[in-house]
Amino acid sequence: MDILDELKNTYGLSDEDIEYALQKAKGILLGFAMEYKAIRVLENMDFKNVRYVDLPTHDLEAEKCGKKYYIEVKASSKSPTKEYTAHKLAMIAMLDGVHLTLVMKPSPHLFSTEEILSMPKKVLLNFFRYAYKGEIENLKMLLNNSRTREILLSYERIIKTYTSRYSEESLSIIESLF
Repeated sequence: MDILDELKNTYGLSDEDIEYALQKAKGILLGFAMEYKAIRVLENMDFKNVRYVDLPTHDLEAEKCGKKYYIEVKASSKSPTKEYTAHKLAMIAMLDGVHLTLVMKPSPHLFSTEEILSMPKKVLLNFFRYAYKGEIENLKMLLNNSRTREILLSYERIIKTYTSRYSEESLSIIESLF
């Protein structure tokens, strides 16, 4: 491998030094390798213009049938949406396209992110979408349901963080929640 030879020759590293570094960086290397592999997987699924973007909301962007897709690549066998925090969901809701999660292990499988979210996270994602786009009727339905209202109240701090992004109509309805 050229890179390993370069590390040995340029920096005087031993095989032991490199083995130690590789062991420490194993997770990082796996993540980047899986993202690179994911490009080929998506191309084999007939996605076009697949490109690496490395943003907080997604790793790859692609197109298919005239639609834009934002794809988060998951290389571990943990729950694929475990790391979808409230802040990340608020950012995902701002995207103009479909958000997907590509789970690479044990074999590549593509999911609609919304479909695999837990109920509370799904409620929060929809709340942000409705609030940003000014979908008043959907927002009212969400807030009129006692269970979803309770879920949203548990995310009060996050919801208030993004108030500058909400449509004017949405903001007046949301203020009644708190």
